[in-house]
Amino acid sequence: MNEIKYVPLQKFQIEPSMEDKFWEEKIKRTIEECNSVSTLKEVATLLARIATQRQGIIRGLVQDMFIFNNVAVDATDLTNPDVT
Repeated sequence: MNEIKYVPLQKFQIEPSMEDKFWEEKIKRTIEECNSVSTLKEVATLLARIATQRQGIIRGLVQDMFIFNNVAVDATDLTNPDVT
């Protein structure tokens, strides 16, 4: 069996698209201008849902990389940050 090659996630030069950057700015402004706790909770819930979906997609893509290319990413690069 081939030796597994471990690479850092940064090797892939993953950058947000211009569309993602505009969306991020829109969300930031919405949060800054919001005075409603219920609206902030809705935004936070949406962001948590998006983060969870993207994390699942990343894990699936990394698994495919391993299966098809024998390349692995350190699991610590794929973990969610601690909530403080």
